[in-house]
Amino acid sequence: MKKKESEFEKLARIFKDEIDDAKSEIKEELGGKIDKLELKVDKGFYGVNQRLDLTIQPQLDEHARRIKKLETKALS
Repeated sequence: MKKKESEFEKLARIFKDEIDDAKSEIKEELGGKIDKLELKVDKGFYGVNQRLDLTIQPQLDEHARRIKKLETKALS
């Protein structure tokens, strides 16, 4: 047997349904915009990573060469 819904419970259910509907509509409307924004952010970070690699990698290579020279001198 199903309990009869009180007026307060009915009002709460209606509010919840309306809020859920509004959330769904907002997600649909913003979904494409959010996807585009995420793509822009990903492209931006990719560019930053590329520039960092181009800047840092030569420095790391130079440090590795120096360490190798020191190891060679220390072991001979």
